[in-house]
Amino acid sequence: MNLQIGLLGTTILRHDGRETSVRPNQARTILALLALSCGRVVSTEQLIDELWADRPLGNARNALQANVARLRRLLASLVGLDADLVRAEANGYLLDLQPDAVDAKRFDDLARAGSACLLTDPARAAGLFEAALQQWRGMPLLDVAGGHTCRAVTVRLSERRLDVRKQLAEANLVRGATHGLISEIKQLVAEHPSDEQLSELLMLALYRSGRQSEALAVFHNIRSWLGAEFGLEPGPRLHQVQHAILNQDRSFAALRPSPVS
Repeated sequence: MNLQIGLLGTTILRHDGRETSVRPNQARTILALLALSCGRVVSTEQLIDELWADRPLGNARNALQANVARLRRLLASLVGLDADLVRAEANGYLLDLQPDAVDAKRFDDLARAGSACLLTDPARAAGLFEAALQQWRGMPLLDVAGGHTCRAVTVRLSERRLDVRKQLAEANLVRGATHGLISEIKQLVAEHPSDEQLSELLMLALYRSGRQSEALAVFHNIRSWLGAEFGLEPGPRLHQVQHAILNQDRSFAALRPSPVS
């Protein structure tokens, strides 16, 4: 079935070139939870907790059934009246779609594949990371007013996206694809000033571009920032990178960045 669900941004449905938003709010939350667990049952209790945890309803099960019915009507109008994509199970509901119909799942799969070949084939890894990042249209679950599960998923996906952006920068640095790389890493450093891996990547990129003084300035910037904000020093790895730059260590030109955790 050619139905795709977008969660990396506002919630959208795509089918045969047609794009549809999802209303009302409760139907979006139900769809998001089911889509994040395609092919697996999401319990009634979890759905109710996500929808009304802060304001419990006396008739929550009836309200859930009504919102599931709205979601079913929307899906049927989009993909055909005979479609029964949301199945009721003994203890909950299941979305009968392949996981790769959901952009968040495609992002995870592409990111995992890129990580797996980063050390052996950085050019291929870079392509996979770029494809993963192309799945994003904005903040994940942007218009989903869910509870704990949705908030946790939003945090996880956002953190994973940052990891992928760092790994993409590493792949490009290792394979010598430096066009626009320094400006991209500088933007990431500005967004995440306490991230030492980003400062390391920027130092490496600058040094390998013949900009030694700028590379050293990056170290002093993060050292000042960490000291002012947390009373901390940069970790041993950044000190190692600074020392190598100061001594113009020849082996440093081939040094790989520290791996993204």
